[in-house]
Amino acid sequence: MAYSSTKGRRPIERASKISHAEIINNQNVRALLDRCTIPSAPRGQDVPPLTVSVETPDRSSIATVVAVDGGYRETFVREEFPSASVTFIVFGPLLFQLEDLRSIDAQAFIAPEDIERLKNIERFTLALPTRNVILDGASSLSESVRKTLFEALGARRPPDEPLIDALRWLIFREWLKDDGKLREWTLPSCPNRGCGARDLTLRRDTPNESKCPTCGGPIYVTDVLRLHEVITDDQGAGGILGYLITFLEQLVIVHVIKSVLRLRPDLLREILFVKDGPLAFFGQTAPLHRPMRELVLFLLNQSPSGNQHQPAILNLVGIEKSGPFVEHAMLIEDHIPKGNALLLSDEYIYRYIVPGDATTQNYGTNTYYGRKLIYRSPEGSTYVVTVPTITETKSPSIADFPNLNDILSVLGQLRCSMYDNALIPIALANKLVSLSEYPGQRILEAFAREQVAP
Repeated sequence: MAYSSTKGRRPIERASKISHAEIINNQNVRALLDRCTIPSAPRGQDVPPLTVSVETPDRSSIATVVAVDGGYRETFVREEFPSASVTFIVFGPLLFQLEDLRSIDAQAFIAPEDIERLKNIERFTLALPTRNVILDGASSLSESVRKTLFEALGARRPPDEPLIDALRWLIFREWLKDDGKLREWTLPSCPNRGCGARDLTLRRDTPNESKCPTCGGPIYVTDVLRLHEVITDDQGAGGILGYLITFLEQLVIVHVIKSVLRLRPDLLREILFVKDGPLAFFGQTAPLHRPMRELVLFLLNQSPSGNQHQPAILNLVGIEKSGPFVEHAMLIEDHIPKGNALLLSDEYIYRYIVPGDATTQNYGTNTYYGRKLIYRSPEGSTYVVTVPTITETKSPSIADFPNLNDILSVLGQLRCSMYDNALIPIALANKLVSLSEYPGQRILEAFAREQVAP
């Protein structure tokens, strides 16, 4: 790593202009590159036989859309100490009625108050120490982050329950009736510094804050995220932000599902949950995909009023806006007939999209609780989506996706012409929770400098 100018009086150390010659002439580097391969694009005529037609239902039961998104911005808090920073996070669900959207679409001129009806969002905010900032009384950055998350998720927002209740509901499978089974969650190690305790068990009757039986330090129920494992005082907590925001977005979905199930389970069938990004947990939070998968299966096997001949009560979809799957979708979209979906098997994924061997590994088995597909709407827009399945299979069929026709037909109605292959709820939610670099970054930086004590 090069030297930088800390006092502003000397130039920065610039990279060498000839060091690349050593890389180019190194035989080991050449040999390694010769052994590398990348997926190849399928031939155009190979795609249509792999697609399935998506029928538009005469009448969809989906009446409400709940879109969830989040954003964050890291901000420096001291001009004389630029490595000290906090991160501001905003996330939450945006809710609107499909009928409101249809009425706006039918108007020749749209009034501002009409658009406001689509901006019904509940924001959650928190500030997280990121680098060289700790809470009063904390001994490390890791402890500060743990305590901050615990307090933020445990904060009450009457009349709603705190988000920490949704986390407990998820990890202890509290949607299941008391069948005598002991629902537990095991922490591989104590999160407190210097303690070597292993396999700490949390149970349904364990309070949100308990004590380690070995060191006596606090154990928070939010420690199940295990983000503390990748936080160091030197490198900071910047590496957890992507995993954290993905978790928070899905925790909000669990929170809404829990609330609807308690008040009126049949209403869940009328709601389409739209998540920005795939239906998966990544990094240290990946084990949470297991209880989420169990919750999804539970709901997919439920029908309104207990009528097993009616569709399942869960409508959930994840939308991807970037990455290798989106790049691949743009490459082949002209070969997908309008109104059709390409169901992505493991063999297809590892042959054409990401490197791998479908005979020795299952795509997303440790992270995803749904399967990916590429959908081309009747209007010609192309979307990469993740939808829960009732079976875990390497080669899904359309029968594995309950309510798929309903979900995809509604996506076609949510198209947004401002951006390529965009959806209105995702675009609106992003606008309402994203934090801009300018002027948002400057304003937050001034705010943080004023608030954080030296």
